[in-house]
Amino acid sequence: MTQIDAIGVETVEVVLSEYGSELGRFPTEQQFVSHVTLAPRVPKSGGKPVKKKKRNSASTRVAAALRMAALSLRHSQTALGAYYRRMAQRRGRDIAVFSTARKLATLIYRLLRWGQPYADEGAAAYENRYRQHRIGRLAATANELGYKLTPVSA
Repeated sequence: MTQIDAIGVETVEVVLSEYGSELGRFPTEQQFVSHVTLAPRVPKSGGKPVKKKKRNSASTRVAAALRMAALSLRHSQTALGAYYRRMAQRRGRDIAVFSTARKLATLIYRLLRWGQPYADEGAAAYENRYRQHRIGRLAATANELGYKLTPVSA
């Protein structure tokens, strides 16, 4: 499996047709993600959140393709699929699609701009890494409260 196959050939083709192979006009991946309209935003006025208005952008075709690719990952046994399922469990399906599409956009930007390959670690490795990170956060919180965590032997 090549690095483009892991992300999705059709999705990369849509990005190439909209932006071309040279993404030098976007100095950072955050600017690319923002232009694709996949950057989260909370509009505020006077420090208070206001009603969101739909953003106008020429790249809605790319955003739609990335959201479709993200939605297709829900049953995938990859790290991206595990990320989607974790986000859907915590925040809901709509936000999971949006955040996974944003992650795909950053991977495609890195691939097209610098040729950085995407190496999938697999769902099990992702879940194990997440579990270790969570244990570390719990241990730090317990330490702040004056407790020490010890694992329970089964």
